[in-house]
Amino acid sequence: MTDAPKRPDPLDDAFHALKTHATPPGDHLMSRVLADADAVQADFLAPPKPVRAPLSTRFLAVIGGWPSMAGLATAGLAGVWIGVSQPAALVQTSEALIYGDVSGALVDLDPYLGLSEPDGGL
Repeated sequence: MTDAPKRPDPLDDAFHALKTHATPPGDHLMSRVLADADAVQADFLAPPKPVRAPLSTRFLAVIGGWPSMAGLATAGLAGVWIGVSQPAALVQTSEALIYGDVSGALVDLDPYLGLSEPDGGL
């Protein structure tokens, strides 16, 4: 480190001269700047244009998105499968209900569901 005297910076002198001899902007420049500011403010005050999403997007949002849609598709396919290939115990029940014989509609589902214990009691 040396104790050399600091030399003046020419930019400091130029900035100081500009500060002391500053001229105000002209009326034409100020009117253009204010007109531009008014145009920008008008854009901020205008209401935003509504954007309508497609019907499929709105439907998915209502039901909960793609995971819910997958659950609905799975439930629908399971319903079709159960409707087409009924378990043997339900065939007798559905035929009895279709043909009006309600006495045959009561079916013991324990052997098919495996709810009964080996000794015969529940």
